[in-house]
Parts: sequence; C-alpha cells; structure tokens
Amino acid sequence: MKLVASDCSPFDPQPSAVETEWLRKLAASVHASDFVVPISGERDEDEPIVYCSWDGTWWAGRYVGSLSFGGHSLTIKPRFGLATLKSWLFEVTSAVLTESPGNLREDESFLVQLLAYVWAHGFIEAARHGLPALRRDVTTNGPTVRGRLDVAASLRLIASRGGAVVSVRSERSLDHAASDAIVAAYSVLRRWLAVPDELWLPARAKELLPHLMAVTGARPAVPTKAELGRVRYTPITAGFAPVAELSRQIASHRGLAANVEADGDTTGVLLDIAELWEMYVLSVLRKAAVPFTVAHGTREKKAPKKLLYSGVTGRGLGTLIPDAVVQSDYRIEGVADAKYKPLYPSASNPNGPQREDLYQMAVHGRPRFAKLAVGER
Repeated sequence: MKLVASDCSPFDPQPSAVETEWLRKLAASVHASDFVVPISGERDEDEPIVYCSWDGTWWAGRYVGSLSFGGHSLTIKPRFGLATLKSWLFEVTSAVLTESPGNLREDESFLVQLLAYVWAHGFIEAARHGLPALRRDVTTNGPTVRGRLDVAASLRLIASRGGAVVSVRSERSLDHAASDAIVAAYSVLRRWLAVPDELWLPARAKELLPHLMAVTGARPAVPTKAELGRVRYTPITAGFAPVAELSRQIASHRGLAANVEADGDTTGVLLDIAELWEMYVLSVLRKAAVPFTVAHGTREKKAPKKLLYSGVTGRGLGTLIPDAVVQSDYRIEGVADAKYKPLYPSASNPNGPQREDLYQMAVHGRPRFAKLAVGER
C-alpha cells in the first residue's frame, strides 16, 4: 500500500478503511523529530505527520518527504509544487536547483534534490575558512621525545626492555567523525541523484571533498550521534557541527526514500516546510527593510524578547518572541511573524484560516509597533 498526499492538505481521496487503520498506527507510533532534517539548525516544536480532524477528515501535516512504516509507505509532496520550494530554497541558501535526469522515482526526486542543495550549501558555508582539521594526540615510540614525554608509558616500555620512550604530540587531522559523516552523506546523495558530471555539486565542494575522502575513504561508516558529540571544534570550525549532524541524518536514512523494508522497519526523511518558509520570509524581510536591521526573534539571543515597558519602573512587561524584529539602532520599528498554515475550509474551520491566526494579523497601537503576520504565500 502506498499513499500520496500534499502538505497541510486533506487527503484526496480520503483513505479507505484499511488505509485509515494504517494511518492511525502511523500517527500514534512515528514522531516527526526522528525523521526531520533541519534546514536552519534549530526547529520549533513538532506537529503530527498526519492527523484526523474531529469531522473524520485525514490531513497531512506541514512536512514533505517519504516514510515507510509497517510494510507500507507515505509520500507527502509540496502543495505549492517543487518550483515554489526551489525559489524559497534559493532565497534562503542561494542554491540553484537543476533538473536531475537520473533514475529517481518521481515521488522521491524533489526531496533528494532539496536535501542535496541544503547539504551542499551548508558544507560550503562551513568550509569558508577551510576543512575541519582538528587537533588530536598522536603517540609515538622511539629513542627521542616528540612532543611531551609520557612518563608512565615510558617506564613500562623501559621495564619491558623496549629500549625507547613514549611521547605524545598534538597535530591537526581530518580523521574524525565529522569528516566521516560528511563523506558518507555525499556518497548517499551522489548515488541517489545520479546526475552526470555531478552538476548538482558546486565547484567549491568538488574541490574540497577529495581531500576529505583521501582520509576517510569513499564509503566511511556512518558515525553515531554520540560520536559526533565527542568532536571538539574550534571557533573557526564550529560551523561544521550542524553540517556533520545533517550529514549523519542523511547518511543514516538508508537512501533517503521510503522503500518498503522487508523487516518492517520505519525509514524515510522529512523536511519541515514551515521552517523553510520562516527562513524565506526572514531573508525577504531583511532585503525589504533596508536600512533597518532585522533580527531573528526565536534564533538570535540578542533579539529583544520584551516589547512593552512600564512607564513607572521601566521594566519589561510580558514576553513576546516573534520570528523577526525590525530595528533602527536599538529602537524597535516592528515585528513580523511567519505562518505556514492550511487555508482550506473544513468542518472545524468553515472560513478557512483559524481565528487565532487572524488575530495576529490585526494591527495594534502605533505603526512602529505593528505586528505583522505573514501569510503562507
């Protein structure tokens, strides 16, 4: 059984009794956080992948991608089409998605393309100052000391008549879990895109990847999350931390597609379109708001969280964390909130948009304190 739906939309046609039972199990057993690949490094709370409204209508959530569960699969396509997602992704990452004449199935190609360009952009940005060469301790045995003397190990070696001393020196190396994850993800993406001459891969990435592969090999083992957590980055190489985690997720999802596994394991990959839309709105707003500055209210620590202040004490009143804060120096000119919600009328919402979302679109107070809620398109 294979179901296809569009994000933030009701299933069309609605599932049969057998399909409904499978969707109930999927909704109860599978959590989006286990399969979502983040675009910006941080995400809001998860929503259900699929859900049934009180009137019995089944809907797909805000994700696109493919999942295999219990011997059946679900593909969620972008409701506005791949061309729209390409334009959003280009705005956020400056990545240009090309047509892929490979052998991907039609319902999987859009997801693999998006993941490939999110990954490539992240890798290039992180490698702006070079590859993640990190320091590690190297132990050597010999008649001379290279680095610092390991007294205890040297005494044991001398006692065993080794005729040498043990020393430890620090050197930079690409041989670590982050490199393994990046090359493993590249191997998976390359195999599934199957684009001649790797036209999907930017020139800078083509230049850097062979240096990593010379250390890791063409198909390194995928590191665990714990192994990546033990990697100690420098301030210059810190940008590789989210890239390495993204790479681990790509490489560990067994080909990215929801192939129905014989053992019934749950596999697949999802993209949070609400997250992509939020980053797109922020990028467009930064261009439109010049000469003002725009801070990401939920991601940047310096963004103000208090927008109202007491005229008596001067202390902040309440807490408001909008998606974007428009500022002129230290003066707040406005706030914006990005919404990615369904607009379809339903039995529970006959007028389409939900009332609380419409409230957020109302303008309050003086213009510079207006709260702008950006719609889904």
